[in-house]
Amino acid sequence: MRFGIALLFVPLIAGCATVRSAPTLPEELSVVRDQLVVYSDFKLATRHRLVEELVALRGDISEQLDVPVSDEPIHIYLFSKAESYKKYIDRHFPELPDRRAFFVESDTRLTVYAQWGDRVAEDLRHEVTHGYLHSVIPNTPLWLDEGIAEYFETPRGWNGLHVAHVKLLDAQASKGMWKPDLARLDKLAAIDQMTQRDYAEAWLWLHFLLQTTRERKLLLQHHLSILHEQAQAPPFSQAIFAVEPDAAYAALDHLRMLAAENLVE
Repeated sequence: MRFGIALLFVPLIAGCATVRSAPTLPEELSVVRDQLVVYSDFKLATRHRLVEELVALRGDISEQLDVPVSDEPIHIYLFSKAESYKKYIDRHFPELPDRRAFFVESDTRLTVYAQWGDRVAEDLRHEVTHGYLHSVIPNTPLWLDEGIAEYFETPRGWNGLHVAHVKLLDAQASKGMWKPDLARLDKLAAIDQMTQRDYAEAWLWLHFLLQTTRERKLLLQHHLSILHEQAQAPPFSQAIFAVEPDAAYAALDHLRMLAAENLVE
């Protein structure tokens, strides 16, 4: 969706009026790189290293997931100040929780909004991943959509390793408070149903599928190809448990290995 500039007329006691501009999008400056159209309220170099990383991310996603690429534009709006970002989001998306960045898909447009800050690279890798994925598979199931974004939000060269998620899940698994349950994730339909642990588990399943065996990776790629070609597919939990009934135990073992290798306490 595209937002125009609105004007608020606020009457004063004396009977006259003052005109205040509503929060607007940073559209004056833009950088176009392949599928990305990046708008900002500050000067951003055309070959900025973060932009280059986001451009390369499309190839990484396509290669790892064996999905096609699209030429549908992804519009990215960068706010230099947290205050400007918050005012815009509060006005146009008052229902959203307090977040540094988010992705919006409408019938005609893929859009990312983000505030520029210390974690903007991580935030943009996550949200732009949603954009790339939705440009070819707009109906990706929620847990899979978020798991893929969590996997690719990590820096290039990390092979999707998300240490914070490893630490969270390992701590709760060690106390008997959690175990992998993909069938439950498959039933989640709304983003507000997902807890931080759900994001972490979604990431774990993606890392398990992409970084362990060729067969698991191919199973995920096949599932995504069905979603791309047919717009729907049976729950992925059914597909993996049909060929690997003990997949949940294997995913938990994978987590423990990651925890041991990365000295998670």
